[in-house]
Amino acid sequence: MLKPVEMRELRIVTLDEHVDGVIKRIDALGSVHLTDIKEFLNVWEGLVEPSKADEMLIKASELLVRIDNLIALLQPPQESKKSLKEMLFQEQEDEKGAGKTEVVGISLEAIDPEFTKLEKRVNELITNKDSLIEDSSKAKELLRVLRVLDDFGVDLGFVGAKDIITVHLGKLPESDLEALAGALEAVVGANYFIESRQVPDGEEEVVFALVVTLTEDIEAVDRVLMRLDFEPWQRPEVELPERIKDAITDVETKIKQQADAIKGTEREVAEIRKTKFADLLAMQEFVQIEDNKAKVKVLFGHSERVRVIEGWTPKEEVENVTEGIREETGGFSMVEVIKPKRDDVRVPSLLKNPRILKPFESIINMYGHPLYKDIDPTLITAIMFPILFGLMFPDIGHGLIILLLGLALMFAFKGLDKEIRSAGIIVVLCGLCAVVAGVLFGEFFGFSHYASELIHDSMGMEIPNWLLLKPLWFEPIPEVEFMFVVVMLIGALHMGLGLCLNVANKLSEKDYFEVIGGFVKLWCLFGALYFLLLLFGFHFTELQDNNMPLLLRNITIYLLLPIFALFALKVIAELKHEAGGGDHDAGGKKEKLDVMDYLIILIDGVIDALLENFFRFLANIVSYGRILALALCHAALIEVFLLLTFMCLGLHVVLATVVFLAGTVVVIALEAIMAGIHTIRLHFYEWFTKFYEGGGIEFSPFKLR
Repeated sequence: MLKPVEMRELRIVTLDEHVDGVIKRIDALGSVHLTDIKEFLNVWEGLVEPSKADEMLIKASELLVRIDNLIALLQPPQESKKSLKEMLFQEQEDEKGAGKTEVVGISLEAIDPEFTKLEKRVNELITNKDSLIEDSSKAKELLRVLRVLDDFGVDLGFVGAKDIITVHLGKLPESDLEALAGALEAVVGANYFIESRQVPDGEEEVVFALVVTLTEDIEAVDRVLMRLDFEPWQRPEVELPERIKDAITDVETKIKQQADAIKGTEREVAEIRKTKFADLLAMQEFVQIEDNKAKVKVLFGHSERVRVIEGWTPKEEVENVTEGIREETGGFSMVEVIKPKRDDVRVPSLLKNPRILKPFESIINMYGHPLYKDIDPTLITAIMFPILFGLMFPDIGHGLIILLLGLALMFAFKGLDKEIRSAGIIVVLCGLCAVVAGVLFGEFFGFSHYASELIHDSMGMEIPNWLLLKPLWFEPIPEVEFMFVVVMLIGALHMGLGLCLNVANKLSEKDYFEVIGGFVKLWCLFGALYFLLLLFGFHFTELQDNNMPLLLRNITIYLLLPIFALFALKVIAELKHEAGGGDHDAGGKKEKLDVMDYLIILIDGVIDALLENFFRFLANIVSYGRILALALCHAALIEVFLLLTFMCLGLHVVLATVVFLAGTVVVIALEAIMAGIHTIRLHFYEWFTKFYEGGGIEFSPFKLR
C-alpha cells in the first residue's frame, strides 16, 4: 500500500495480420498501458522502425470529425435545467454503456458513402433554414417600416426625390430629434416638415422620422442628416405594390410562407434526427474505434512482417495478458516480460488503495502523480489530513455540521458528480476530527469556559452551564504558549515521518550514503525543535537547576553535531562528485582542484548544512504554527458573534437567534475553507518536500472506447 503497484514491462511481437486482434484483446483485458516504441528503440538495435500514420488513420480521423459535426447539428434539444431538488436528491442516470451499440460487419468504405449522403441532405436543410430565417428577418424589418409609413398615412411612392419635394425616411437617435428641426431651420428656413414615431427595436426604442424638404435643398439637407446620425431607409429591390395597404398584405403573406417553410424544414430535420440519430451514434462509435486502432498502431514498431508492441501491466495481470495474446494469435506471437527498476521514470504508476482512501489520491495528484519509485503517501495523508484540519477547526458543534455535510455528499445528494460524492469521505473524516478536537479543547458552537468569562466580564451575562463543556485536555486561548509547543511537536513529528519515508526510499534504492544523510537530517530536525523550544521559553530541567554544563552538552549534541555532520556529508559528496565526474583537460586527464575549488566546496557545505537544512527545518516547524493561528481565529471569530448574540438578546430573542445562526454559517464556511487550504499547504510544502517527488506517469490502460 505504501508503494505503487509493482509493474512489468511487456514486449509483444506479433504478425501484421494479427495486430488488429491483439489490439482488441488488449482492449478487452483492460490492464495494459501502451507506450511509444520510440522510448525503447535502443533495445531493438535497428531491428524495427517506428510506425507512421497511414491512410486509414487520416481517413478515419477526417470521417470522425465530419460525424461529430453532424451529430452536433442533429443533437436533440437539451432538457430544461434541473431544479436544485433534482440536482441534489435525484439519482444520476448510469451512463455506463449508454450509446454503446456494437457495430459488426461494416467498414469505413461502407460507412463513408451512406454518411456522405446523409450529411449532404442535412447540410442542405440547415443551409435552407438559415437562408429562410435571414429572409424572414429582412421581411419583418420591412413590414415594420411599412407599418410606420401606414401610420404616417403615405404610400411607398411618396418616399424619395420628386420634382419639387424630397421625402426622407429613416432612423435616428431620439436625442437628436430636436436638433434635427433646429439644423434644418438653419439651412432651409421654414421649408421643411418632420413627422416622427417611436418604434420598439428589440430592447430599445428607436425613432423613425419622415422628413420633407424642397428638392432644390437636397444637398444641404443630406449634410444635416449625415451629421445627426440619420440612417436613411433604402427601399428593397423586391417588387412591392405602391399602395401601402397592399404592400403590407403582400409582405405579411411572404412572412407566413417563410414561417411555414421553416417549420417544414425543421420537421424534416426532426424526422432525420428521429430515424438516423441512433445510426449516427453507431457510426461514430465504430469510426472512433477504427480511429483509436489506427492511432495506437503509430505507437508500435514494425518490420517487414511483424509489429512490436511495448506496454506495462501490473504484476498480477501478467499471466492473463500473456495467455490472452497467445490465444488471440493462435500462438504466433512472443511476449517478453521484464521486471523494471523502481527508478525507471518511464514506468507508469498505479495506486491501489482501499475505497475509503481513494479520495485522498486527488489531494496527492494536485501536487503530482507519484513516480514508480515514490512511496505512496495516500494512507498517511488520509490519517494526518483530517487530524491537522480538526486541530485548526476545533468545535464539537461545527464539526458535527461538517460531518453531516460529508454524509449528505456521500448518501443524500445523489445528483452530484461521483468525484464530489467520494470527496464526502474527506469531509466526514475532517468533521469527525473537528469533533474530537472540540472535545479536547472544550468548545461547542463557540461556547467555552473562556467565552463564558469573556461574556460575563463584557456584558455581565451568563452562559447556561449545560452549554459549557469541560475540556478533556485544555483550552487554546488561555494557554497559547502551551498550544504553540504542541503544534511544533506535531509539525516535527509530521516532518520526521516524511524524513523516515525518505530514508526508506533510499534504503530500497541501496543508496546507503543518502540513508546516512537521511538519519542525520532527522537528528538535525530534532535539534531545530530543541532550539525552538528553548527560544520560545519552554524551560527544561537543566535550565531550572542552572546546570549550564548539561545545557552546553545538549546544545552540542542536538545542534552543533548534526549541523557539522550535514556539513561533512555535503563536503564528502562534493569531493566524490569531483573525483568521479569532474572536468577533464583536453588529454582526458583529471584536473586537480585548486584552493579556490576547495573553498567553494566548504562554502557550499556550510550553506547546505545551515540554510538548506537547519534553518529550513526551523521555518518548517514554525510554519505549523498556522494550526494555532487558525484555531485561535476560529475561536475569536465565533466569540465575536456570541457577543453580538447576547447584545441582541436584550432586544429580541428572534434577532439574537438570527445573529447566532448567521454567525455560525459564516464561521463554518470561512474557517472550514481556510483550514482546508492551510492543511493542503502543510502537506505540500512542509511534508511532501521531505520525501516525495511526484511528476510520474499515471497508469492508463488502453481502451478502444
